[in-house]
Amino acid sequence: MTLQEMLDKTPTQWKPVVTQYGPALVAMTAQQFADWLNLLVKGNTTEAFAALLTTPEATLGADAVNLAEWKKANDSQSENLAVQRAAAMAVLKILLGVVLAAAGL
Repeated sequence: MTLQEMLDKTPTQWKPVVTQYGPALVAMTAQQFADWLNLLVKGNTTEAFAALLTTPEATLGADAVNLAEWKKANDSQSENLAVQRAAAMAVLKILLGVVLAAAGL
C-alpha cells in the first residue's frame, strides 16, 4: 500500500496522523509491521511508538522526539494520582467511621 492509498482510505479527521506516521508505516516490511503491531497488542505502546518515531521515514514534530521525557512526565503524573487516591480513601475511611459511630454501630 502506498501513502496516497492510505490517505485515500482515511477519514478526514485522521489524515494529519496518517500524514505524520504513514511514511514510516508504509516503509516497514510485513515482518516489521507485524512486530510493531505485536508491541501495541502487548501494551508496549512507548516502545512501539519509539520504534516508529526513530525510523528515517517518520516525519516528527519537534515535541515528539524525546519519548523519555514524555514517559517520565506520565510516570510522575501516575504517582501523583496514586497519592491522591490514597488520600481520598483515607478521608472516606474516616468519614465511614464517623457515620458508623453516629449510627451507633
